[in-house]
Amino acid sequence: MADQRAFGNPDRSPAEVGAQVRDRAQEAGAQVRDRAQEAGTQVRDKAQEAGAQVRDKAQEMVHQGEETASDYYQQGRQQMEAVEHTLEEGIRANPLQSVLIAAGIGMLLGLVLKK
Repeated sequence: MADQRAFGNPDRSPAEVGAQVRDRAQEAGAQVRDRAQEAGTQVRDKAQEAGAQVRDKAQEMVHQGEETASDYYQQGRQQMEAVEHTLEEGIRANPLQSVLIAAGIGMLLGLVLKK
C-alpha cells in the first residue's frame, strides 16, 4: 500500500497519481510553450525595430550620397564651363594662332594614327 500514499494522499490510486502528474506536466509544458512564444515575439519585435533603424540609417546615407554626388557634379560642371569660357576667350583674342595650333594638332594626330 505504499504506492497508494503518493502525493500525501493514502486514498489515491497510482492511476490517479499518474493522471495528476500527467496533467501537471501538460500545464508545465503549456507554460513553457507560452513563455517561448512570448520570448519569440519579443525577439521578433526587437529584430523588426533594429531592421527599421538600419533601413532608416541606410536611407539617410543614400540621401547624403546623392547630395554629395550632386554637389560634385555641379562643381565639375562649373569648372568645365570656366575652362570653356577661358578657351573661348583665348580663341577670340588670337584667332589665327588658334587655327594654326588646331591644324598642327590635326597633322600630328593624323601621323600618329596612320602608323
